[in-house]
Amino acid sequence: MIILIPDVGESTSPEKLHDYISSCMKNVWLLPVFRRKGRLEKCEILRIKDPESRLVQYQGLAYVDDDITGEALIKQLNGCHLLGTRLKPRIYRSRSDIKERRVNLADSDNIAIVNRRRRERRRSNLLIERIVSPSAPSVLPI
Repeated sequence: MIILIPDVGESTSPEKLHDYISSCMKNVWLLPVFRRKGRLEKCEILRIKDPESRLVQYQGLAYVDDDITGEALIKQLNGCHLLGTRLKPRIYRSRSDIKERRVNLADSDNIAIVNRRRRERRRSNLLIERIVSPSAPSVLPI
């Protein structure tokens, strides 16, 4: 499971995020008590820049190997503070062109919805960079 942590601070590094989430995982309880806890595999920071408005946003990604542990971790992290920023974690969902409802409509009654949304809502001009640990190259483009 991938956990998305939007709006982390600019000074947050993947190592700081990993250390903070690892410490929070120690407090996660799972039922039944004898169930094995998942493991935090890695953390990344996404630097998202809009060239038109020149706004920069940082988002954290935490990779957990078990879905049940990931859901418990989301509840644990919700509302916590990391470097002065309140965390609002959620499950990361990747978008697929196959599931695009506006393209795959067979019913003519839904044409009004398609016509209302002629323009793509996703911003294709965003520059997204992955900030990884110092052991790897410092910035990788997506």
